[in-house]
Amino acid sequence: MALVEIDEADLQRLRRQESLLIDAVRHPKLKKQLAGIVKELRPEDAFAKEADAVDPQEKRIDELQQALADEKKAREESDAKRDKDAKLGALQAEQDAAFARLRNGPSKWTEDGIAKVKKVMEDKGILDVDIAAKWVESQMPPQIPITPGGSGAWNFLEMPQGENEDYKKLIESKGENSSLLDKLSRDALADVRGSRR
Repeated sequence: MALVEIDEADLQRLRRQESLLIDAVRHPKLKKQLAGIVKELRPEDAFAKEADAVDPQEKRIDELQQALADEKKAREESDAKRDKDAKLGALQAEQDAAFARLRNGPSKWTEDGIAKVKKVMEDKGILDVDIAAKWVESQMPPQIPITPGGSGAWNFLEMPQGENEDYKKLIESKGENSSLLDKLSRDALADVRGSRR
């Protein structure tokens, strides 16, 4: 090895640089940064491999941070699921109460009608039972009012045309003839039922 002469100022400068590098290499965080710089400048240098080395403390901190993040995500998902289940439960209870009102209310919906309401709710994406019920009602044809088969109102003072003998006897007895009342009742029922000969 050849000897090289250097002046005192260069020797001091080199010693300061060496001391600085030794301090940097002894410091864990700075050592990794310095290894990263060496890797950028001279990737073939043996010290450059230190940039990829995993510090056990950093690894442990990373694992703890990941575990905390996973636990937080699981808690948020659990809270969201609980809220969703609570809302769905409230909606189901509200719908059940509305169906009970339809069954027991003044309209007395049949199971067929309620099945139609449920189908409309499913097909149209309606959550409100009352809205679906109104829609089903609006799709039903209106009922035709039943009118009496006669010419109009009953007039009890005029004698009916045709078979008026029984009525004459009833008027004469002032409604006291029970066998005649029974006969007229049977005749009226037979007329209504359509079984009169």
